[in-house]
Amino acid sequence: MIPSLFPGGILPKGDLPIIAGPCSIESQGQIYETMRRLKECGIGVVRAGAWKPRTRPGAFEGVGEIGLRWMREAADQLGLKVGTEVCLPEHARIALRYKCDFVWLGARTTGSPFVVEEIAKVLDGSDLTVLVKNPIAPDFQLWQGAVERLQRHHLIRIGLILRGFTTVAGGLLRNDPLWEAGDDFKSHNPELPILCDPSHISGDRRLLREIVEEALRRDYDGLFIESHYHPETALTDAAQQIIPEEISTLLHGESTHGDCALTAYREQVDKVDSDLIHLLSMRSELTTEIGAWKATHHLTPLQSARLESMIYHYRRQAELYGISPDMVEDLFRIIHDYSLTDQIKRLKNENHSDKD
Repeated sequence: MIPSLFPGGILPKGDLPIIAGPCSIESQGQIYETMRRLKECGIGVVRAGAWKPRTRPGAFEGVGEIGLRWMREAADQLGLKVGTEVCLPEHARIALRYKCDFVWLGARTTGSPFVVEEIAKVLDGSDLTVLVKNPIAPDFQLWQGAVERLQRHHLIRIGLILRGFTTVAGGLLRNDPLWEAGDDFKSHNPELPILCDPSHISGDRRLLREIVEEALRRDYDGLFIESHYHPETALTDAAQQIIPEEISTLLHGESTHGDCALTAYREQVDKVDSDLIHLLSMRSELTTEIGAWKATHHLTPLQSARLESMIYHYRRQAELYGISPDMVEDLFRIIHDYSLTDQIKRLKNENHSDKD
């Protein structure tokens, strides 16, 4: 289905279509070198952001219009199709001026119906390909609405991009792909090609292969990947970009993602463990203050009713989170016993000092 978005045989036959390029256009040399190496690797369609919508001000927000001029010049020299993200109607006008072959609506833009409508008006009747990323929140009506607004303005080359969603669950991935919900959305829009953006789903190049393999298993129509000629120096999304030469290994190379994924998981576990130690330290400070308060008000360190009430509550919480209530009870009894021993020791020391 992807070739219908990019007529002219620009996509290689026999492979899963891949659109790749840097997260941001940073300089004329950077975009040309990245595009040149992408072409050498068989990539015919390049993506690159001229404008970068950032959550907070002060970060690199793209080079703007001049970036499209650099990209257009490189595309003409190398014979590539190119596109950029448009966040405002003016961006769409500039993209048309520099003869972009496609544009995409980012997650923030898709979630703003008024902005989508204004962009659609600018693009009305053009033969430009428009790719629509899912919104940040898992609101599939917003995603559907963005597509329908484009269709109402006579845009016929429309595709979808799954880049994952921000959810309360968190976890190892940058964005939750919500694969099953995405499959359901695909089934309601069978005429629209859908690409997977493993870069934004993973947030970590070590996890790309894992996401790509799942997208292949679910019959996605193509990939939308961030690739930079020197990712370590990238001004945006450095951790999730790969060099052009690594793209083919996502599809054809010997799988090494297991070791990489294991390392990433272990790093995440290490971070959680470090946070646990910090929380235990905070808890220890609080229980020390509680012990001092008990001593001042002549209360015994052990409050059995309070302890059993806590254990009951924590066991119920453990069941809700799907972890062993017995393990949680054992853990908190150990923590409580340590706190109680510390309080008793401090109380004895204070009593001894009073006698002296």
